[in-house]
Amino acid sequence: MIRLKDILFEVGEGSAKAYSYKIDDDLPGRNEGTEYRDIYFKTEDGDNYIVSFKAFHGPAAERGSQARKLGSYFQIDFNTQDDQGFDDDAERVVNKGRLFRVMATIVKAAEEFLDHIDYKEKGIDKMYVYPAKSKKSDHRRANLYMAYIKKHLPIASIKYNGKMIMATLR
Repeated sequence: MIRLKDILFEVGEGSAKAYSYKIDDDLPGRNEGTEYRDIYFKTEDGDNYIVSFKAFHGPAAERGSQARKLGSYFQIDFNTQDDQGFDDDAERVVNKGRLFRVMATIVKAAEEFLDHIDYKEKGIDKMYVYPAKSKKSDHRRANLYMAYIKKHLPIASIKYNGKMIMATLR
């Protein structure tokens, strides 16, 4: 009998090839202690994805109530864009069978971003991801994302509170 946990562990074993993507590091709103990066890629089905990476450390992690509460962290947000370049509703769930390549792309870009910002030197020790859901009780995407994160990123611990994934980086 195959257990769901075993299946999830196999997910993201690394054989899916990442899509090629464009990097945009020239984003407004930078302050001391903030890092931003967007990447853009398109699937063979024509879905345009934008993945946003945000990191807050040092002075930025001390400003504002959210940053003080969370400390030094980085966050990954992703969704699709319509043909005019506007972000689709973040709650819309795209399900066209390209998940493995999409996740391979996001993981590759996250690893590059962490290296680029030198997260260890800056004391960034947490990661947050807010998975989309098709309904409130649907945690399938969160479980899948957690399997990918655990397997491919430098994670010491990870948990999900029903709204967001919180991971501690090594």
